[in-house]
Amino acid sequence: MVWIVSAAAFLRLAGIPWGLPASDGWDDDGVAPRNFLVGIALTYAHGSYFTYPPFHMFILAKLTLPGWVLALVKAHSHAQADVIAEFIQVRYMTFFAVVARIVSVAMSVGTIFLVGKMGEAIGGRRAGLCAAAACTLNAALTYYGQVTNLDGPYLFWSTLSLWGWMRAIAEHKPRHMGWAALAAAAAIATKDQAYAVFLVSVPAALLLWFALESWPRENARRVVQTFILSTGIALLALLAVDGAITNPSGFARRVAFLAGPASKEYFLYQDSWQGRHRLLKDLWAYIPRYYPMPAVWLCLLGVCIHLVQRRDQRSLFVAGLLPVLAVVSVTVAFNFAALRSESRFFLPQSVFIAVYIGLAADRLVYAHPAPIRYAARAIVFAIAAVALYRCLGIEAAFIRDPRYDAERWLETNIHHRDKVEAYGLNVYLPRFPAGAAVTRLDRKPLAIRNPLPNVKEIEQPFDSVATRNPDFLVVSAYWVEDYLTQDIAQPGDGRAIPNWRQSIFKETAGHSYFRDLFEGKLPYRLAHTSTYSTGVWPSVESYESLGQTIYLFERIPVAPAP
Repeated sequence: MVWIVSAAAFLRLAGIPWGLPASDGWDDDGVAPRNFLVGIALTYAHGSYFTYPPFHMFILAKLTLPGWVLALVKAHSHAQADVIAEFIQVRYMTFFAVVARIVSVAMSVGTIFLVGKMGEAIGGRRAGLCAAAACTLNAALTYYGQVTNLDGPYLFWSTLSLWGWMRAIAEHKPRHMGWAALAAAAAIATKDQAYAVFLVSVPAALLLWFALESWPRENARRVVQTFILSTGIALLALLAVDGAITNPSGFARRVAFLAGPASKEYFLYQDSWQGRHRLLKDLWAYIPRYYPMPAVWLCLLGVCIHLVQRRDQRSLFVAGLLPVLAVVSVTVAFNFAALRSESRFFLPQSVFIAVYIGLAADRLVYAHPAPIRYAARAIVFAIAAVALYRCLGIEAAFIRDPRYDAERWLETNIHHRDKVEAYGLNVYLPRFPAGAAVTRLDRKPLAIRNPLPNVKEIEQPFDSVATRNPDFLVVSAYWVEDYLTQDIAQPGDGRAIPNWRQSIFKETAGHSYFRDLFEGKLPYRLAHTSTYSTGVWPSVESYESLGQTIYLFERIPVAPAP
């Protein structure tokens, strides 16, 4: 296990210095370096709310205490503008980002260890080691295990909780329900969608336990009392951390936001059975984001092995079903509601099935007779080699991010006080050379943008570029692609175009501007394109922050009059 978790930690080293030092991070939807302190403040400010709950942000705030205390001391005053101006300096933001990424690495490695313990509980020590190894080779977890998104941390707490519920059932020890319920509360207080891990799985497992095993029925009063007390304490702790007790109006607004615009504006599938059927088909098609496709057959074999092997040990049989019940629970209670298919939305399922992949791998690798064993080893090791190749491809994408190339080009070609105009969010842009006069335009209003030092934020029509007259334009391909899209017809077969994307389609002036820019109809020419060349490595197109192309335009010199 030491070798496995060490290898997992090593696989996550490339992401720690990614895009640093900088005043902001390249982690799309990450909470560091910018959002975790703001998230805590808004959670408890009367009537306010933040998109995510604050538990993980408290952890980061405590670990970065020296940095933000120093920033408060050195700020010119405690006025909001002065505090922000000090906090966004590179030294603080880099410190916050590094600490947060190290925490993400530690928690993802912890998840791998816990998956190993779950596998060990139902299949023995070797099965646990194989399960941990399988989870280590999960390509998506490799990515989310080193960025500051909340998906890795909430999965750590969720996995810890499931292991606790498994122990409570398998060992006939209801006392484990106490810390299992608290870990579930920590998961939900880290990211709300964690509720879906437990909504179906834990009740179903407990009902099966009572139906199939005599022990819980004989000790029903003790089991039920412990369950009610544990869940009650956990629920109270969750409401306290989430601000429901101290800031009920803000909490209510956050719940309304999560149930409304935060989800409905981003639907990728129609809110119908056809849409959900299409989502399931895509879930199957997207398996290579996580494991090589044959790993799924190992998972199914592992489930069958457990179903056949543990029927005579009913408590262990039920405990071993918890991971697969969690897969069903997440799919039904979250994916069918969120109707999205980005890599992080199927990440829980990919982590929990590692338990059964490990169980099957153990049986195959140590099978009898010898010819079957050696053939099985060759197949399992081949699958593992492909999985490792894909994980290393994630690391290669961190190291060879196209923005590094864009930064080198800008450093070489931009002279002092040259005017640079950049478009889009910080997370999609390169860092800018010192001395350049940089302005940034975006769809977001000025009041809710993340400012950058020495970058002027403006809110003007894109097509009034002639009045601004910049020397260079910096355009992220990911950010601009919706402006270059020609067809806005609704796709069939259950898919849908999100509302936010449809609103961009209606920005006719923006569409005309960027199409004219790329078609060479404006006084700017494409001077350089920074593109991720995969080389021998696999594509990383399913990650919005990795491998994205940067277009660099320069103004065409005006020919002197004859």
